[in-house]
Amino acid sequence: MTRTRPRSHHRLVVVSLGMLLAIGCTGLLQNVGARWVTRQVASELDLDEAQTAATRASVDRLIAAAPAALSSKVDMLVATVDAAIAKGLTEKKLLGMERQVDHLLDVVAGGIIDEAAPILATLRDDQIDFVYARFQKRLEDARERLAKPKEERLEKRQDDFVESVEDWSGSLSDAQEDALRRYIARLPDESAAVLAADERRIEAMGALLRTHPGTQAIRDALWKEWKSREDWGPHARPPEARRAEGRQALLFVYGLLDGTQKEHASVHLHELHDKIDGFFGATDS
Repeated sequence: MTRTRPRSHHRLVVVSLGMLLAIGCTGLLQNVGARWVTRQVASELDLDEAQTAATRASVDRLIAAAPAALSSKVDMLVATVDAAIAKGLTEKKLLGMERQVDHLLDVVAGGIIDEAAPILATLRDDQIDFVYARFQKRLEDARERLAKPKEERLEKRQDDFVESVEDWSGSLSDAQEDALRRYIARLPDESAAVLAADERRIEAMGALLRTHPGTQAIRDALWKEWKSREDWGPHARPPEARRAEGRQALLFVYGLLDGTQKEHASVHLHELHDKIDGFFGATDS
């Protein structure tokens, strides 16, 4: 049930991960999914034919490696979450889930970074400029959202939170939704710090890529950025404080849910697990 906001410069990681874990459960759909991921990455980076071919080979290797790297870890995480839904969430249990999620994401990110770095090392200056311009457009979109009235931004945060909870719980009562909206209204809005962190990191990665430093330097830089992704700079709270706040939010939400809604969350969890198992099964076939 943990949700993580992706950083802009990790778009390659996020797009690839999302598709690797979500595409269908047959060899045909796997092939279609791999082609889709390749097209998305090629479009994002303005790749030429040779770079696109290398990307497809990387995607195929990631898909082939996924079951051995991830299957048991996903199974364990699902079992942990399901037991907590049934028996009750506690701070201690949530800390254990965080550790499992962190380890799982590190395995995924590490594999994708290893595959992405050699491709990024081949980017020409005009391709780097293309990627940089696309990121600048996204940053400008974020600045426009940040410039909206405080009340409008709060309402969007509330809407997103309620929608996220309903994905797991099913329909909420008016009283439950009102309680969630009041809860979010009490939390700090750190959108400005997030934007500033994205701006700094995109500038740093762009400057590095323009030096054409080679695969290992790019791999090291991407891994460093991945591991520091929750550090939003000196004007934001430390990651530990935000994680503690997130755990408290989950405990608050859990306390609002009735038995039917908790059962709905369990069913939703197993539906997601079945999709991932289907992907792993297709990969093994």
